Amino acid sequence: MAEGVTPTEPGGSELEPTRGNELESAHSKELAPYTPRPVHGHETKFRLSYAVLAGVGLAAIAAAVIFVLAGRPPKPPAWSSWKPSSGGDQALGQIANHIGPTYRLPTGEQLVAVDGGPAEVAGLPVKIVMERSSNDLSLAEGKSAMYSLCGLGKFCSIKVGKPSHARELLLQREALELALYSFRYVKDVQQVVVILPPPPKQKPSHAMFFSRGQVKGVLSRPLRFTLGTRPPSLAALKSGPARSFIERTTNNLLYDYDLAQAPDASVLLELKPFTLNGPSGTSPHTP
Repeated sequence: MAEGVTPTEPGGSELEPTRGNELESAHSKELAPYTPRPVHGHETKFRLSYAVLAGVGLAAIAAAVIFVLAGRPPKPPAWSSWKPSSGGDQALGQIANHIGPTYRLPTGEQLVAVDGGPAEVAGLPVKIVMERSSNDLSLAEGKSAMYSLCGLGKFCSIKVGKPSHARELLLQREALELALYSFRYVKDVQQVVVILPPPPKQKPSHAMFFSRGQVKGVLSRPLRFTLGTRPPSLAALKSGPARSFIERTTNNLLYDYDLAQAPDASVLLELKPFTLNGPSGTSPHTP
């Protein structure tokens, strides 16, 4: 057999490689049409449920992010910069000790000493009787607090300086502040009585009576928006908004008072309203 001759199959044709048939077969498989898998009805419902839950989850996350970015709502302003550390009757004593030293005479001396607690006289409970007229008497209901403002003069009168309407207004402001603190921080107190110092050479006979309802509007606002951050001077009370506010708020809360023994051994504090003689100068009631 000669070299270089290509062997042939019977019939005389050459042996051809089969690569073309293989590629055609592979190509046919790659181009085979895609038939989607049928989806049952309940599977579709599950997919929709998952989509809804995912949407709710994303909404919750977005809301949380907005809340964090925006911050929490601001806290309401504090009613006062100071408050008693105890409650009940102890709080009343703390209120008296806190407010008393903040009221000063032009000399720098404290205006009056302040004693505070539940409504008692010599350890006996006090019942407050309001006398609107000789035929109209009513008994105050609920817990009462009582404060006494006492100067260094005879019968608790103010020893330093001269009686004036401005000084009278300063005492009325102090009484109002005592009442507001009591209502704010001793929740069961329904009324507050403040015994005022008498004019020189007279015995105490005047008081202020506050009920929670009477000062509801003032009590609802922070103290710095009503009374301010500190007591005014006597000069500031001769005219201006501070004087007008005190007169408007407290002038109708002034009373003559008297004490009487009740049959049950309690003390009756009888209050009868009186009107100041005028907006300026002095009167027999001016301390």
